[in-house]
Amino acid sequence: MQRKRLPVWLLRTIVAVVAIVVLVLAYYIASVTVPLAWATSVRDQTGGKLGNAVPLGMFYGFVFSFVPVTVAWQARRRKLNKWVRVVVLVVAVLLTLPNLLTLAVLYGTTASAVDARSIWTTGGANWFGTWSQIFMVAGVVCAVAVIFLGRAWIRRGRKIRQIKAAERLVRDNERAKARDADRARRAAEKEARADVRAAGRRTKGAARPGRDTPPAGAPQAPTTPDGAATPPPGTPEA
Repeated sequence: MQRKRLPVWLLRTIVAVVAIVVLVLAYYIASVTVPLAWATSVRDQTGGKLGNAVPLGMFYGFVFSFVPVTVAWQARRRKLNKWVRVVVLVVAVLLTLPNLLTLAVLYGTTASAVDARSIWTTGGANWFGTWSQIFMVAGVVCAVAVIFLGRAWIRRGRKIRQIKAAERLVRDNERAKARDADRARRAAEKEARADVRAAGRRTKGAARPGRDTPPAGAPQAPTTPDGAATPPPGTPEA
């Protein structure tokens, strides 16, 4: 006998419930351990010096807000398929984890968050949270500005390329018209020269003397009033 398969809706419900339970457990475990671990890590990076907390907070706040925003913006590209967009968004969220941990320490209400704030206060990193928040905002503003300025620059470059292409097309058309006009002018001149040569040949052919026609400039024999030719002197009359 074949076992009956579970309905699809029931299988999906079971998977969803298990996923929710796992996420809730992970959240509670993380809420207890992660703030303390992050606070300790920041304290160790500052070395217990108050002056080191400011640049460290500036670095974390700016980088891990600027980069995630620019990465998440790439998900809007039409060439990317659905799953690639999901991966891009997941990567963007993961890049914000340092700032999310900082906010969890600063505004958390759990006992571990309170202990984490005390670690920063006593460990010389109490300025880290303030400057990190300031540069979180600065990073988001800079990312948005870069995105919009980049889009404006791309649109401007596209328009410039279109204008140059149109100008190039006009120049090519003008050059083609000039070449056609030059060829037509040369053909007309050639035809005119051919007509002149043909007319010259016809004129020479019409003016050329025949065999019985005396050449031009030769002396003609005198004639009598009745049109008969007068014999040359010394010729005996008949």
